[in-house]
Amino acid sequence: MAPATGCRRTREHKRGLLDKPISTRHWSDWAGTASCIVLAVVLWRQTPEFGLLILPGLLQDLLVAVSFLLRRRPLTGPPGFAPRLVAYANTFLIMIFILLAGRTHPEWLQPTTHVGVRSAGAVMWLSGALLALWPIWYLRHSFSLEPAARTLVISGPYRLARHPIYTIYILINLGILLRHLTLPFAVVLTAWFTLLLVRIRFEEAVLSRAFPEYQEYRRRVGAFGPRLPAFSPVRQGH
Repeated sequence: MAPATGCRRTREHKRGLLDKPISTRHWSDWAGTASCIVLAVVLWRQTPEFGLLILPGLLQDLLVAVSFLLRRRPLTGPPGFAPRLVAYANTFLIMIFILLAGRTHPEWLQPTTHVGVRSAGAVMWLSGALLALWPIWYLRHSFSLEPAARTLVISGPYRLARHPIYTIYILINLGILLRHLTLPFAVVLTAWFTLLLVRIRFEEAVLSRAFPEYQEYRRRVGAFGPRLPAFSPVRQGH
């Protein structure tokens, strides 16, 4: 009975932490808020061609900034250096590339010559920036750049995908690529996606340790969208 009692107490302790009012902010919460605001403004000012299309994204960045002030304390400790490095590299890689390319190598951001491809990219970009508000709002109490377990969110868009924000970021970045279809941008986007897969693995390891029910959720819901039903051919005569 002792292990069961211990597990029950652990769950009650976690529930108690989640039911408490949001505690005094940590310095990292303020740093995250300030960083998101500064990066959004700098990106908008330094890359005029992106300026108009990034307006919906600015609202998204502001919501992310506010999420740093709304989020709860993590239930788990620091995840280690490697997960943090991957998380920050994945978060800021595209932004840094756009900023540096806009200053030093404008040809890396040369607009795609085909009007139809550019228009499709703009639609993907704008649609993604608006859609991202939905999962970010649902995750606002658990938002984090680093792998951390605060609360397990499985409602709203998280019923459809375990990582709906990342799914939308893929859509946004593909839209940017279509508008600026250059080899350097394609290489950076490939590196970004590789880092994203590693980041997801780190995050899911943290969530699995903190929430036993996460494994069942992971079995039911795909990483980037609903799981397709398994095809089971019916034998003849059965």
